[in-house]
Amino acid sequence: MYGYATIIFGHPDFASFMPALSKLVMFSSVVHQTMFTLLSSLPFAIGQVQDAGLIFLSAMATSICNSLGEQVTLEAKVTTTVVTIGMATASLGVVLVLLGKFKLAGLVSYLPMPVVGGYLAFIGLFCMYAGLSLCTGLVINDFTSMMQLWNPYYMTLCVPGVLGGVVLLLVAQRYENSFALPATILLMPILFFVVMAIYRISLEDAREYGWVAPALDPAGFVQMFDLFDFSQMHWNQVPGQFTTWLGMTFVVAFSSCLDVAAIEMDMGSQLNINHELKSVGWSNFVSGLLGGYTGSYIFSQTIFTYRSKTNSRAVGVCVIISEFAIVLAPLSVMSYVPRFFFAATLIFIAIDLMMEWLVHVYHKVLPREYVVLWLSFIAINMVSLELGMVLGIGFAIINFLLGYAQVRVVNRRSRSSAAVRKLAARTLLGQKRDAIVYLELYGYLFFGSSVQIVEDVQKAVHIRKRRNIAQQKSTGKKGRKPHYIDDSGIPLTPVSKRDVPIECLDGSPAPHPDGLPTEYVVMDFSRVSGMDATAARSAFMILQQHCKRHNITVIFADVLPEIRSLLLKNEIVDEANFFLNAESALEFCENQLLEHANHTQDLKHPHESMSVLLHRFMGEPDESPFFSGIDQFFRKYEVSAGHEFYRVASFPDRFYFLASGRVALYMNDDGSVAPGKPLTPLENVIPGAMFGEVDFFGRQYRYMAATALEPCIVFEMTRQRYETMEELAPKLWNRLRDVVMQSMALSITNTTSINTLNNVNGHLPGL
Repeated sequence: MYGYATIIFGHPDFASFMPALSKLVMFSSVVHQTMFTLLSSLPFAIGQVQDAGLIFLSAMATSICNSLGEQVTLEAKVTTTVVTIGMATASLGVVLVLLGKFKLAGLVSYLPMPVVGGYLAFIGLFCMYAGLSLCTGLVINDFTSMMQLWNPYYMTLCVPGVLGGVVLLLVAQRYENSFALPATILLMPILFFVVMAIYRISLEDAREYGWVAPALDPAGFVQMFDLFDFSQMHWNQVPGQFTTWLGMTFVVAFSSCLDVAAIEMDMGSQLNINHELKSVGWSNFVSGLLGGYTGSYIFSQTIFTYRSKTNSRAVGVCVIISEFAIVLAPLSVMSYVPRFFFAATLIFIAIDLMMEWLVHVYHKVLPREYVVLWLSFIAINMVSLELGMVLGIGFAIINFLLGYAQVRVVNRRSRSSAAVRKLAARTLLGQKRDAIVYLELYGYLFFGSSVQIVEDVQKAVHIRKRRNIAQQKSTGKKGRKPHYIDDSGIPLTPVSKRDVPIECLDGSPAPHPDGLPTEYVVMDFSRVSGMDATAARSAFMILQQHCKRHNITVIFADVLPEIRSLLLKNEIVDEANFFLNAESALEFCENQLLEHANHTQDLKHPHESMSVLLHRFMGEPDESPFFSGIDQFFRKYEVSAGHEFYRVASFPDRFYFLASGRVALYMNDDGSVAPGKPLTPLENVIPGAMFGEVDFFGRQYRYMAATALEPCIVFEMTRQRYETMEELAPKLWNRLRDVVMQSMALSITNTTSINTLNNVNGHLPGL
């Protein structure tokens, strides 16, 4: 505590008041321990004045002294300082209580850890300055003032303190016994007095040489509060400390949460961080009202009492009594204990903090975070504490932007719509799947991710390969637009699939040299939280221009209103390019592909007979005799919207072909096959398609439910009629069964291929 007093009141103006100020720091620790003993959920908790807020308090004290100048009396400076620090501590406590009450402890995590690390390393350096000041009696508060130590006399005074700090560090690191470090600390002054006795050196001789501080009049309990002379208070100094107080609030809150988390981890049981933060807040509030200083849990001492199985508040009471006895004692400890004793404890803390946060932390953070930590540490040293932390936060923001710009925000996936179609249409769409590029976008799209978005989309979109430049020159066709290899002369497959030489939109080679050019790009914005104007213009405007040049339609699905407005106001897309969700966008693209292949007549013309429906289902001509005579085995009827064809877990005694209208298929939310559970939409059946056949032929209870979304006309096949057809028309029965089996096999194949492509794309960089 005496070392902490030296740190806070390091300005020369406080030198003659140090006995009373040191007692005030000790009294503040008594208050903190009292509050923690009363309020903490941990009966063995130890709470004292903590190092996290010391530098801020020191900055306040130094700032006030410098601001008041030489014309103001020392008493007025001391009063203004201790009152301002007390107010800052009390208001800090109020903020911590409110954070805990409203369960906002997580807000302190907004202060980046590398910045806090740089600050803690600076605390270590400041403790080093304070330790050297204690050893020598000089004012040392920066690198420049350390030049005073290049004197044999001062260097001699520093040697015991530095060696003592190193010894304490080695003991703390190498010996797990909880009594090893306290014993070593007590041994240091004992050895000093033993040496004095051996060489017959008096205390006055030691004071004269500088080993012990000069004798000062001791400060009693009453003299401690004589410092608060409000008649000499300069209230105009209080507002100027607001920025320092703000930084102190964040750092102390962050440090307190880290202490609670560390205690929680060591104990192996969960603690209520918000409750503990309130305890810290009330402790600081009362301490501030009584003129004290910031404090929190002392992790090492709390864990020491926990491991010693002392699960009682009696520990806290003992600490309170012993510390209060020191406060009441009518003597100045600094005048009787060697300077290097207190200095060694500060230098021990200094080396420990700097090694932990400047060296050992390298293996616990990312390389860029390590750079931010060092930059924050340097900035705090080069400018000031407040501005240095602001600069550190700025470095952390830049680091975040650099890291976020490298995050993958575009992911290509293979996906089809939820529309259940006829066999011929599914066959065509299965082979033209690559003509539709489905892209999922993630996170916040900002200027830093624009380049990556353009690159990823250009790699995913394929166009017809341009003719070789040399070939164009040889044919003498100069000054014309680029020519693309067309598909004339490429034979049609039975389902009109045509592979042509392709390349990526940016001109780089495609993963496969032959394939289908992209016709539609669906961008799913369902996971995009926002976008700035730079990304809109530098990414999506460029992509839209490139795609238009190659007759590629770009569609935006599930876009937030503000992003939609941004794209429209910048004239990047039209209203027609927006769809409610990815399902409707994909279904639109599939319908466009089918329309070009003349497979959309089912959507516009209702089926008059089952034979025509089956012929179209297979992609055969309407007049084909393949299913002639099958109408007698199907029942045609009309249902209204909301009609339930079957429910989950019902017996599968029939299946259907949809002639007109639309039917929705649902399944249980939890994927079970049990009746009466909440349902979730799965697929939509469109005219010409079949539904209910999987359970019918698998002879298993329904795992889906089917409901008409609008008035529908269906053809129904019951199990009884199916078995009758097997007896009366076995050839027709075989044909129908083959069609159904082929349809189900195609569904399984498409699902498997989509899953395989998604797994492959998930491991390809940039896709």
